[in-house]
Amino acid sequence: MLKFKIFEIPEGQSERTVDLNDGDLDLGELTFKGGKLHIDFYRTLQFVRAQFNVGVNVELICDRSLDPYEHRVDQQYEVLFKADEVEESADENGAVRNYDHASKQIDLEQDVRDTILLNLPTKKLHPRYLDEDGNPKEVLNEQFGDIPDEDEETIDPRWEKLKDLKE
Repeated sequence: MLKFKIFEIPEGQSERTVDLNDGDLDLGELTFKGGKLHIDFYRTLQFVRAQFNVGVNVELICDRSLDPYEHRVDQQYEVLFKADEVEESADENGAVRNYDHASKQIDLEQDVRDTILLNLPTKKLHPRYLDEDGNPKEVLNEQFGDIPDEDEETIDPRWEKLKDLKE
């Protein structure tokens, strides 16, 4: 779906928009809910540069309440596909890849998937637990039963017996 034949990409500047439907991307345990992918291509004889903007929704499970909710990911990334053999590399801003010379196409699926996964929150909180700025609201901690005095130091009797053995 996100594979493009090099000869179909016109030389110079061009662009494409791809509608992504539910299930088009495999995000492992997460549920992909669709979105849009806008790609700006720039093609020469030596390389193809693909700058893309991904705007998609992913269903997450709240760490606090276990309720499902949709999270929006809007992110940009750039991939440079070189005709000459190069050492492939990637960082948070972009990647350098080799053409698939056998099929004469470029594949953006892995880069799109990685861009989405790397922009998911590490702590997944349902929006009802977030304030207007997107920060977690304070949680009321309730404790039931008697609370032992902090000043009272209780020593496990087993430690005392171990100390006696040491002497």
